Amino acid sequence: MPSTHYVVNTNEFSFWYGNFQALKDLSFNISSYKITALIGPSGCGKSTFLKCLNRINERSGVVAHNGSIQVFGHDIYHPSVALPELRRQVGMVFQKPNPLPLSIYENVIFGARTHMRKVTSKDLDAMVESALRRVGLWDDLKNQLHRSALSLSLEKQQRLCIARLLPLKPKLLLLDEPCSALDPAGIEAIETLIKDLKKDYSIIIVTHSMSQAKRVSDETIFMYMGELVEMGPTQELFTQPKEERTAAYIEGRFG
Repeated sequence: MPSTHYVVNTNEFSFWYGNFQALKDLSFNISSYKITALIGPSGCGKSTFLKCLNRINERSGVVAHNGSIQVFGHDIYHPSVALPELRRQVGMVFQKPNPLPLSIYENVIFGARTHMRKVTSKDLDAMVESALRRVGLWDDLKNQLHRSALSLSLEKQQRLCIARLLPLKPKLLLLDEPCSALDPAGIEAIETLIKDLKKDYSIIIVTHSMSQAKRVSDETIFMYMGELVEMGPTQELFTQPKEERTAAYIEGRFG
């Protein structure tokens, strides 16, 4: 049984979209209740790996895999795995905020309505307040809960997308370039939120920003051409990389 110190264990994991091999023999562990950054040039497999963790990339058509991924000790590709339950436990926020064309209130409890039975109006109200408080939106929006979520600023939309995951009590949060559509103030706000969420969640973030990886993450994984090049504590990897390709990438010599 893998150590409970790890949220993700990969063992010789490879992944294909049709005939294209996007990931090649990945073997590494990701620590629980830490922020782990995935860095590397476009097309290196960062987002593919992230989407493997809740198997959402299976919506892309013909895919295949070899090897294994375990999340909290459970093989997520085992035939007994129910995808709705996996995606409930492994929540994902995308590059561009994607609130539903519904009210703020209905956005927050959308997952609860879908996955939970016998939930009362009082329960839903409590979920909305708790989730919005957790992402720092309650004070601003408590009197506007029936306002369209699409009317919010991009930064608040992204916060709302994170809040939408929380009523389902996920174990792992996947953030795929969550700040790429935001201005500097929005980036700072989301990064502060991410660091605060680490107290209660394991977090994996894909980012193209070297400075963002250094600011928010505890551990960093550098990928290139679908392969793991180097992994380690963030400050160590950025100041004393062991691999020449890592040094070249973080110094801007390619990518």
